[in-house]
Amino acid sequence: MMETKKEFFKKVDFTKKLQNGLLTLVSQKLLCIAWYGHALSNEKIKILWLYVKNKEEAAAVFSDQNRAVFFADEEVLLVLLDEDDVTKHKKINSPFIHLNLSKAEVLYTDDETAMPSDYYFWEYFKKFKEQYIERQQLLKTYTDDFIKDELEGSCYLYLKGFATDLGAVELLLLGMINEKDSLTERLLIMEKICPLLKSVFVKQSSDTFYLIEQQSLSEAGIYDDWGKALKKAQKKIKNIVLQIFDELDKNKQIVSLQQQDTVPFEYSDRLQQLQSNEEVEEIFLFHETVSYLDNKTVRCFYLLLITKDKVSRALNEIIREVETADAEVRFAIIAHNRFHIQDKVYFQQGFYKKVYKAQNRIYTSGHHPAIHWQNTWDPDFHENMIGVKYSSEKIENFVDTAILSAKEPLVTSSKQLRKCFIYMLQVHILYHLDYVPNSKNINTLLQLVRYTGEATEEFEQLVQKIKPLLFDDELDKNKIREKNIRLEGQMLQNLQAFFRIINLSQAVAE
Repeated sequence: MMETKKEFFKKVDFTKKLQNGLLTLVSQKLLCIAWYGHALSNEKIKILWLYVKNKEEAAAVFSDQNRAVFFADEEVLLVLLDEDDVTKHKKINSPFIHLNLSKAEVLYTDDETAMPSDYYFWEYFKKFKEQYIERQQLLKTYTDDFIKDELEGSCYLYLKGFATDLGAVELLLLGMINEKDSLTERLLIMEKICPLLKSVFVKQSSDTFYLIEQQSLSEAGIYDDWGKALKKAQKKIKNIVLQIFDELDKNKQIVSLQQQDTVPFEYSDRLQQLQSNEEVEEIFLFHETVSYLDNKTVRCFYLLLITKDKVSRALNEIIREVETADAEVRFAIIAHNRFHIQDKVYFQQGFYKKVYKAQNRIYTSGHHPAIHWQNTWDPDFHENMIGVKYSSEKIENFVDTAILSAKEPLVTSSKQLRKCFIYMLQVHILYHLDYVPNSKNINTLLQLVRYTGEATEEFEQLVQKIKPLLFDDELDKNKIREKNIRLEGQMLQNLQAFFRIINLSQAVAE
C-alpha cells in the first residue's frame, strides 16, 4: 500500500467531500488504482482517474459531485474507468494510457490489481486515426443523403455526429466516452479540457448552446433553418479532432492548440485600451473612409467589438475615448455581445454577415465561436424596429409637427432634440443596412449613415452647419440637463433640412 488509507489522498488538496468519497470507495473495496494528473490539452485542468471494479456502484458514491467538483475553483474532474475501458483502449490501438496515465501520479493502488501496461508502439496511432476518419466519413455520408432528400430529422443526425466526434476526443483525453450526460453537458466539460472546442458553438447562456437549443425547439429537424450552420459545425469539430491527432503525432505530449487567425492593422497600437480590456473578445475592421477636413486628411476606421456580456458603462467610456483620441485617425465603433448578434440573425443577417468575417478580424482574446448563419433570413423593417430604443410614434410625430412644420421661433428641450437626432439616425441606418444600432453616440451614428452610402454632399454640409446642436458637450457625455433651446432663422432652416434628408417615414410607408 502506498499510503495508509486515511492519509494517501491528503497529499493533494482535495475538498473534504471528495476525500470522504474516495475513502468510501476504498472501504467498500471498489477502488483499484487512482491516478492524479493534468489534461493533455490543458495543464490547468487536473484530472483524478479512478480505476474501479464497478462503475455504477462507484458513481453512486459521488452522485452528481463530478461536475460540481470540476466546475469549482480547484478545476478537478473525476473520471471513472474499469476493466472494459482498459481492454477497449488496447483493442482500438488508443494511446490514452501511454499519454495520460503513465505520466500521472499514482495516488493509490490496492496491491491486487495489475497496473495497465503503458507500452505503446506509435505506429498504432496511425490505425487509431484512420479508424476515426473512416467512422466520420461514413456518418457524413448518411447525413449528406438525408439532407439531399430533405428528410425530416436530418438536422438531428448532425447532433448524433457531434456526439460521435466528441466521443473520440473524450476517449483520447479522458479515457472513456461520457454516455450518461447530454450533448450540452459533455460539451461544457470538454470546452474546459480542450479550449479549442469553444470555437464551435455560440452560447445562449453559460450552460446552453444556441444552435443545439434551436434543434430542441424544432418539430421536425428539417435542413431549412440551420442545416448549413450545422454542417459548418460538423466540419469544425472534425478539424479540431484531426488537429489534436496531428499535434499528438508530432509531439506526443501537451497538445498545442492553434490560435484563431487575425489580420494585421497598422493602427493597432491605438486600440490597446480595448485589446487589454477583459470584456472584449474580438475586434473586426469592416470599413474605412478618407476625408479632408481643415486641410487635413482624416481616416475613419469602422470597428465591430464582440464582448463577453452587455457592454458596460466603463467600456463605453473607453470606446468614446478611442473614437476621437486622434484628430486624423478616428474610429466608429459598434459593440455587441455574441449572443445578441446570434439572436438577431434572422432579421439582421444581411448586415452582420458582411461585417463578421475572418478576414476582417484584427484582434481575438482566444478561442471563440463564429456566428451561426441561417439558411434563409428576412430583413423585415417593422420587426427590426422593435429594437429601436425610443417610441417611434412620439418621436416621428414631434419631428413632423413640431420641427418640420415649425414657424419661428421653435422652442424645445435639449433632451428632446437629442432623442430626435438619435432616433431618426438609428431608423435611417436600419432602413439602409438592416441593422439596429444600440449606440446613442451621435458621432458614431453619423459615421454609420456615411457607411450606408446615402450621405450626400448636402447632408455633410448640413452636419457642419448644425454642429452646435449635434455635439453639445454636456449632452454628448450623457450628462443631460434639461434646458430650453430657441431655434430661429438660418439655424432652424438648417435643422429642418437635415431632418428632411434623414426622415424615412414616407419611404417606409411606401
